[in-house]
Amino acid sequence: MKYGVQLGGGASVSQRDSLKKLAAAAEELDFDSVLIGDHIVIPKKINTPWPYDEYVGGQTPYAVYTEMEWLDPFDTMAFLAAITERIRLGISVVIVPYRHPFDVARRVATIDVLSGGRFVMGIGVGWLEEEFRLLNIPFKERGARTREYIAVMQALWTQDAPRFSGKFVELNEDVNVLPRPLQKPHPPIWVGGESKPAMRRVVSFGNGWHCGLVLPKRIPGLLDQIKGLMEEAGRDLNELEITALAVSDRAGDKEIGEYRAAGVDVLYMLPLSNDTNAVIEEMHSFADRVKATN
Repeated sequence: MKYGVQLGGGASVSQRDSLKKLAAAAEELDFDSVLIGDHIVIPKKINTPWPYDEYVGGQTPYAVYTEMEWLDPFDTMAFLAAITERIRLGISVVIVPYRHPFDVARRVATIDVLSGGRFVMGIGVGWLEEEFRLLNIPFKERGARTREYIAVMQALWTQDAPRFSGKFVELNEDVNVLPRPLQKPHPPIWVGGESKPAMRRVVSFGNGWHCGLVLPKRIPGLLDQIKGLMEEAGRDLNELEITALAVSDRAGDKEIGEYRAAGVDVLYMLPLSNDTNAVIEEMHSFADRVKATN
């Protein structure tokens, strides 16, 4: 099993020097990848239930969203592309309904080119209803928008004269869609989420399943459900890269072994500290623990 780090919103590495230190540590420690989360405008008061309360025993860490700095994920990945050579770089996850697919397709292709083909596009429909309200995007349309926007982006990445006619996007004229992603046909799409609709999105267009803070004992059952849906669609579960998140201070040898046994290909530590040096220490410890279970 490989290992990576998911930076949340980047609170612990929100400065240039701290990002440089973390990137250097990730490459030195043979981390597979560095991911960062995605939000645009976070309300100070959140009433929407958090998706992973089971993992944290009902103690929702809303302060992570309401009090910490959140770097722009695309700009952060472009910066990391310039100062790294090997690690994969990704967003965990792009909240697809928030942005027009013409814009996101260009951003993704740009980072893939600048990184030498190392970008991973995690995608999700979003959970924070208050943020949808602030962005004036209907919360109940998020699933439909996600499917349509992904289809638009795939057309832009792969077709010389893309055309599209949907509920939210119309493209009926020739456009310049350059640059194209370096990876072909496009960077891998990792679908986030554990709901039945999320599983159907995995089957429809996913190159990977990116589950969030899910207890490892739940993963085999969820994978069985995905496997059944994949077989119905004529796809093989082995086509998917399976990735998961774990809070670094509770991911001991036993839990890491459970993730590996469940079929996880890459396990991402989610740091708790907002101190860069402490995060780097966590990275050293996490890398050692994962290596010890392989």
